[in-house]
Amino acid sequence: MKSLTLHSLDSQLAAQLKRCAEEQSLSMNELAKRILAEGLGIKVPSAEAPHRDEFARFSGLWTGKEAKDFEARVSDTGKIDPEDWK
Repeated sequence: MKSLTLHSLDSQLAAQLKRCAEEQSLSMNELAKRILAEGLGIKVPSAEAPHRDEFARFSGLWTGKEAKDFEARVSDTGKIDPEDWK
């Protein structure tokens, strides 16, 4: 893998990159790579799909009822008993 450092970005461009990266929950580096790839007509695979596929056999999708049941069963784990801290 090669590295590239960009020098002397004007403040408007840097601010726009930062804002777009935050909106997309990406690092500025990842956003810059995507922008470069798009500009060069290179298709970049989605970063989310491979991870989801890798762990699919270990985790399933819960129905709304299953999620509510789980939340109800673990709800007391968030309670703090002041007596425990004495």
